[in-house]
Amino acid sequence: MKKILAVIKREYLQIIKTKGFIIGTLLGPVLMAAFIVVPILVSLASVDKQETIGVIDKSRQVFSELESKLDFKMKDGSRRYVLQDYTSGADSGIVREELNRKILNGELSAYIYIPHDVMEEGKPEYVSEHVADFEEIKTINQALNGVVIEKRLETEGLDPKKVAEYIRGVEMRTIKVTKKGTEEDRGGTFLISYFLVLILYMTLFFYGSIIMRGVIEEKNSRMVEIVLSSLKPFQLMMGKILGIGAVGFTQYSIWALFGIAATRYSRSFLSSVVPAGVSEFSLPSIPAYIFVYFLLFFILGFFLFGTLYAAIASMVNSEKEAQQLLMPVSMFLVIPILLMMFVMRNPDSTFSVVLSLIPFFAPILMLLRVCILLPPAAQLSGSILLLILTILFMIWLAAKIYRVGILMYGKAPNLREIVKWVRYS
Repeated sequence: MKKILAVIKREYLQIIKTKGFIIGTLLGPVLMAAFIVVPILVSLASVDKQETIGVIDKSRQVFSELESKLDFKMKDGSRRYVLQDYTSGADSGIVREELNRKILNGELSAYIYIPHDVMEEGKPEYVSEHVADFEEIKTINQALNGVVIEKRLETEGLDPKKVAEYIRGVEMRTIKVTKKGTEEDRGGTFLISYFLVLILYMTLFFYGSIIMRGVIEEKNSRMVEIVLSSLKPFQLMMGKILGIGAVGFTQYSIWALFGIAATRYSRSFLSSVVPAGVSEFSLPSIPAYIFVYFLLFFILGFFLFGTLYAAIASMVNSEKEAQQLLMPVSMFLVIPILLMMFVMRNPDSTFSVVLSLIPFFAPILMLLRVCILLPPAAQLSGSILLLILTILFMIWLAAKIYRVGILMYGKAPNLREIVKWVRYS
């Protein structure tokens, strides 16, 4: 045991003293917060650029009302959209060719073609050199729809303002029930679940790669031959896995403290960095058990995948060779990510329950279910028990492969040779 502790201490101190670990630990929460705040700020950022848009109104009923509905002001008070009427008796094909040239020459940002039967089934067209600004296209489309709908109502003798009042929608609040009571949830549970699972996914990859890289480097430098003269291969493997696991546990513990603080002060923080209205958004209170399960499934997932990474690294001589063998292991992490949205929407369905009980999927999918809707104790304990049994089996299997593979050089072994290593007593 003393020898394993010595390896753990060496691996742990070797990593936490690096600048990469310190910077990564400090920047981790900052990046997580940025993933939440930056998209909100970007989505709200107004493009302060005037757009000149031509309009060919073959119906001769839309232009003036459309110009009124698109009367958005920029910071300097000028119009955001300047509409120019190109409706004339000339052939529309010739007019459109002229407008295409104007767009290419930069004289127009775009033009809108409104067919004569737009009130029935005619489809307007938005023509521009740049058609990837979906927000702008949506704004123009909504304004155009508003004009057409009002015209239709007026034709039927109805007052558009009264009809708009009658069909005004209602905003439904989302209330989450917890043991502590109820609280409004405006998508915070989704964000928390998504980011916690994504962090777990990335760190399992990251720390597994550290184990793999460390084993390959020691093997190539032949240092492992010297090290194995004073301790057994199993002791080296477990010491390396536990040492790097302790690093991950330390980092996760620090991030958990940041997470607890973020849930307490999210409202005041958001109100200070985002515009009014958005500051109403706040993360829901996160129960302490979520962080407990987060750390638990990291530890279990790390042991499960860490042993696999160590076993694979012991069989190869370079990272390039390892990539070929890592594909099945990587799929065990990728598949749960692909199934995230289904499990989020149906956390208690039979399919979700079965998937979350599969040991190689459990660290990610069971954590996701815990964040969305706490599973019954029987399912949680069953998943954890299956994970522990699988880990014990994988440690036994990896130890068999590691003790032979760590001293093997040359080409990577095939499946038959690996089976021989496992059978070797």
